[in-house]
Amino acid sequence: MSELKNKTNNEDVKKEVDINLSLSEVDENTMSEFRKGMLSDELAELPPLKEGEVSINGIYAYNMGDKLEVSVYIRNGLSKQVSLDIVPLVIVDENDKVLARQIFNMSDVGIIPPLGGRPSKIYFNKENIFVDMISEQDWKIQFEKSIKAVKTVKVEYEAFPEQLSAEVRNEFEEFLRKMPLINVGEVKILTHGMKKENDGSISIVLVICNGLDKTIKLNTLPITVIDAEDKLVAGGVFNIENISVNPSKARVYNFNLTPDKVLDKDADISKCKVVFKK
Repeated sequence: MSELKNKTNNEDVKKEVDINLSLSEVDENTMSEFRKGMLSDELAELPPLKEGEVSINGIYAYNMGDKLEVSVYIRNGLSKQVSLDIVPLVIVDENDKVLARQIFNMSDVGIIPPLGGRPSKIYFNKENIFVDMISEQDWKIQFEKSIKAVKTVKVEYEAFPEQLSAEVRNEFEEFLRKMPLINVGEVKILTHGMKKENDGSISIVLVICNGLDKTIKLNTLPITVIDAEDKLVAGGVFNIENISVNPSKARVYNFNLTPDKVLDKDADISKCKVVFKK
């Protein structure tokens, strides 16, 4: 069993906090009560966590041949919810020698509420493991860099185009649910989809998220499509009116780059991405 505690508040904070099991929506609805009880007992056996700390604790590491499975708990001792995005993790021995190192996208862990502990499994690829064997006891997993608490906001859609079916609306809801939380004060534009139309134009669906405490209004929006080698595929600047997003909300907008804006008509759109620059 292993642990790491990253302090996010004042060093003088000493109060220990009780952590409750927090499951994803899917696990909460499908996991048996017996299994939930086992996880709660396992969580209760972890070392104490102090107020203001976020910790990652390793339960076991299992060699699967081509990769190493590590069972972990991520515990949130903050008074606000947290979510993880791109996180560098290391496994070290009792002398702090690095045994494995890898960068993980942990956004699928989801939102961990205040004083919540979320079980998860991560997998180190074989090429990122530097020893032949990791012992059952003398190791710990930790964030390679200190975790800083960042205030975030969970945005919700404020309106959908009337023509959207319930199925498509659910798809958009799922898309937003899987995205990392928006930082307070941040405006983020997400690409939901992109496809080449029969007339040679490129249709792009964007989700604009507003983490500000005031309504945002956009007057112009430069949209550029580039391929996997960062070569220009298409681009244009949209002069837009009536595009506004209220605080803590998200809205869906569709943009179309007409054929005359498409420079590489043979580009594989599935391998392209959208950037917002001229």
